[in-house]
Amino acid sequence: MGVFIDQSSDSTLYSIQLKTGGGNFLFQKKMKYIVERMPSLKHPDKFISESTTGFIENNEGIWLHPPRVDKFKFITQLAPYPEVRFPITPGDSLSGSIHMMGNWGDWTGHSSEFYLHVVTDTSIATIDGLEKAYILKGCGSILEKTSCVTYIFSNTRGFIYAKYENSDLETFEMKRHLDKGEFSF
Repeated sequence: MGVFIDQSSDSTLYSIQLKTGGGNFLFQKKMKYIVERMPSLKHPDKFISESTTGFIENNEGIWLHPPRVDKFKFITQLAPYPEVRFPITPGDSLSGSIHMMGNWGDWTGHSSEFYLHVVTDTSIATIDGLEKAYILKGCGSILEKTSCVTYIFSNTRGFIYAKYENSDLETFEMKRHLDKGEFSF
C-alpha cells in the first residue's frame, strides 16, 4: 500500500503489487509492479499501471527498482534504490550514481548522485514474534533536486517499509502488507 502527499494539500492512496516471475530483464531477474490509484474527489478516474523491471537477489545482496509511475515517478527514481549487501552491519554505506536515459524530462542525459547508510538494527513485532530488521537512510540529487528515503529491511521478509521525501515537499510512503498481519514499529 502506498500514500503520496503533495505539499500537504493532496493525499493519494495507491495499491501496489510486486510480482516476481521467471525470466530475465536486462541481466536481472524479472519483476512486475501493478499500481492502482484509488479513486478520490481530486482523482475520480481509475488508474492502473503495469510495468516490468528487474531486481538482483543473490548471496551478496538484494537490489531492486522501485515503482516509478504516476505522481511518485520522480520521487522514487531520484532517491537511492532499495539495496542491501550481506552481511548487513550498522554503519555500512553505499554510494554511486545513476545516469538518466530517455523519458526523464530535464533529467535526461544527466546523472544523479546518491548515498545510502545502514543506520541501525532494530526489532519489529510480527504475528510470528520479534524479528530483527535494519533501518537504512539515504538521499539522491540531480540538478538542484533532492529525494531522501528511509527503508526498513527484514532478513526474512525483505524491504517492508519505505518513506520518500523530496525538495518539492512531496512525500510517498509504502508499507508491505502481509496476509498474516501488519507490522508494528
